[in-house]
Amino acid sequence: MMNDGAQRIPAEVDVVVCGGGPVGLSMSYLLGRAGVRVAMFERRASTTTLPKGQYLHASTGEFFKQWGVWDLLEDKGWSTESSNGQGFYVNVAKGPVAVIRAIEGTHAEYVRKWEPLSPVFPRKVPASDYEAAIRRQAAQWPGATLHFNTRLIDIEASEQGVRVVVEDAESHAQRTVSAKYLVACDGAHSFVRSRVGQGQDHGPTFGNQILVEFRAALDDTLGEGGFFHSFILHPHYAGWFGSKHPETGLWRYSFRHDEEDLPSADVVLERLRGALGMRDLPIEIVRFHRFDYTTGLLRRWREGPVFFAGDAAHWHSPWGGFGMNSGVQDANNLAWKLDLVLRGVASDELLDTYEVERRSKALVTVKSATYNSLHYQAIAEAVRVGEGELLRQGRISAEAVTFLSQRVAPHGDYSVLHTGYQLGTVYASGAIDRANEEPPTPALREYVETTVPGVRAPHAWLVDSRGARVSTIELWGRSFTLVGHELAGYWQDACEALARRFDMDLDLLNVSEAGRYRPFDAKFRAVFGRHSGEAILVRPDGFIAARIAAAGAAQASRGLERAMRIALGRGVEAESTAPGCALPRL
Repeated sequence: MMNDGAQRIPAEVDVVVCGGGPVGLSMSYLLGRAGVRVAMFERRASTTTLPKGQYLHASTGEFFKQWGVWDLLEDKGWSTESSNGQGFYVNVAKGPVAVIRAIEGTHAEYVRKWEPLSPVFPRKVPASDYEAAIRRQAAQWPGATLHFNTRLIDIEASEQGVRVVVEDAESHAQRTVSAKYLVACDGAHSFVRSRVGQGQDHGPTFGNQILVEFRAALDDTLGEGGFFHSFILHPHYAGWFGSKHPETGLWRYSFRHDEEDLPSADVVLERLRGALGMRDLPIEIVRFHRFDYTTGLLRRWREGPVFFAGDAAHWHSPWGGFGMNSGVQDANNLAWKLDLVLRGVASDELLDTYEVERRSKALVTVKSATYNSLHYQAIAEAVRVGEGELLRQGRISAEAVTFLSQRVAPHGDYSVLHTGYQLGTVYASGAIDRANEEPPTPALREYVETTVPGVRAPHAWLVDSRGARVSTIELWGRSFTLVGHELAGYWQDACEALARRFDMDLDLLNVSEAGRYRPFDAKFRAVFGRHSGEAILVRPDGFIAARIAAAGAAQASRGLERAMRIALGRGVEAESTAPGCALPRL
């Protein structure tokens, strides 16, 4: 077939998405949910089967919760106890010489740690599982067609839009598709970027890696420590092991390999046995393949009607689990803007804020991933210096063990970058009405909870009319939301008037003891209701656009209109005092 699920490839859509990994699938889901006609093209036959991209950040998990993906992954992935931190070995048979634990305590304690901050928590889930789950959710929208086994072979962009030529991988039949916009989500070796991208800034190259999947009885040795990654210090076998896949039962081993040709199976087996230190252990190699780590950012994330997201815009080493997470965040930032511009609600200038907002986070991401990779390499190389017995006897000195333990200890949290990186993103663009408020400085480790415009709208627990506990996070996503505590009735009137005027959805979340939602505890009022008469405007991507204070109906109408104009990229030159532009006084 020429596409996935025998869907006919349309000749014209609103948006073409190139790439069917987690970023392209997320973009397709979000656009399809909004009613946008979107066609996704992916050269692979299906979603990935490779053992990659396992770390799911809490911020991404929050989106998955909104999309129904989180529940589909409930029984997927690794338990906390079997995927906790890193171990360092000379070889596995000799046992670990140093340990980093990212999580202390039980899984239940870990979940409770995150409950005040998010309705979800960071998890380890195979890419094969979360890609399949996003695909399932995206496929439910009539306007979203997902075409696997189909690759882009040509693209032509102009002021009017884009024209692409796609080719079926089996029949080689070709078809031309026109669209107003194209989003390139086709990875670090992006075809679209190579055709229309306008310059890149490069960082270090970490070389080619071989990733091996194999079967062996290692539960009582390699699996005993419950490490997600286990690093091998012996210079002949340097690399890392990944924990056993929870469904396939396969282990992973990766090592550097800079030669052009793949190593033979015998070479891989010898390398495995040396890293394990178990010469007689039966090992079944299932498959191995090569991939590379490079670093860079695209200088411009928009070329007319073409946008770049995920690894097509920023690419880096996998250490820290940033790739999928940062790419899904890109999609969540861009999709609602495309929708509103296509519907004529927002101006085209709003689309330029995508790069402004997301590239700032990408800079931190690329630097952090580079730091993580070089950090682990530097520690391993430093440990090996002067250790002649490491080669001769497979041992390291007591001084080396002390050095290793001391050097890895301060970096436990930074190896997975906890609350600060995951929840503390701050946007600054022309679509944010900050009103001279200073946001917190983004930190890698500690998340500072605030409602300053430009930050993620915080999580607070509510109780719905049925008595069920609901997070505020679950209530954003589809539209703008005006949220507050015990808001006066004129806010509802202002929302309804503005929604009619702009022909858009605008929800009011008025949390009160007598309302549809009431506070679960004191946090909601402390965060969202600190100032009487204040309402907070939350964008569809869950970030705060503005804080609006009003003592009456007229102020509420004017303040909300001003904030919304800024959030939609429409400017404030047509204030409510301009002829023909005023909202009715309520």
